[in-house]
Amino acid sequence: MAVSWEYYVQIALNSIFGPSPSFQLLSLISLIIFIIAGAFSIGIINELYKNYKQRATVETLLFLIGIITLIPSNIFLVLVNLFYWILVLPEIAEICILITLLLTQVTVLCIDLFAIRMTFPKRYKIVLFVLLLLAVINITTQYWATLQGPPYLIFYEYTTIYSIDIQIIRFITLVPVMVIPISVFYYYAVKIREENRAQSNRSLWLGTGILFFAFALLMLSIASVTRIFVILFIPSAIIFYVCFSMPEWFKRRIGWTE
Repeated sequence: MAVSWEYYVQIALNSIFGPSPSFQLLSLISLIIFIIAGAFSIGIINELYKNYKQRATVETLLFLIGIITLIPSNIFLVLVNLFYWILVLPEIAEICILITLLLTQVTVLCIDLFAIRMTFPKRYKIVLFVLLLLAVINITTQYWATLQGPPYLIFYEYTTIYSIDIQIIRFITLVPVMVIPISVFYYYAVKIREENRAQSNRSLWLGTGILFFAFALLMLSIASVTRIFVILFIPSAIIFYVCFSMPEWFKRRIGWTE
């Protein structure tokens, strides 16, 4: 696996001057965000597991798998920085990147399929084919760029940055995958507004949670400064937790009756 010269320059500078204060602050903030979002993710897994034991629906299982794979993907993301910048083992870090990419794709696919089955189950097979095709193109492109190294993938300011052609392919394949569940939940919320306002409100909240999650995920590999948007993982995790645990105050808020 190829590693860019910028990586070794950054290591040399850090060995002399140490990481910049802004990077240290950003790393600390990111770590706190991942810990908080991870705690809520564990709560979401617990609620989904209880729901699955009661109803054993495919929809619940899909979201459960999606959240479960999200936790190790975040752990491997932390290991990437550990092996790159602290232990200086870039080859192992790149293996962690490949694992993270695969786990992230599983998460995104599961959330997409959950959204389709919850709203338009008759379109499930068609959407599944499209999503799998986009996922294969996306992950194959990123795997290839990671294995090739520069100029397709460089490591600068503690961020993996893809070349413009790889970024275009990533966005073409990733943005539709991100937009599908958001638009589906929002459209479904509008469609059933008159007949079931409570379900409509819950659908709006789920769509908003996925919107925050998708935007944060998209910002992670654009530039080091855009990593601050990972803070959106926190409201996303809170929304998912509330929507699946359905506390009494939330039921009253959206007008839910059982």
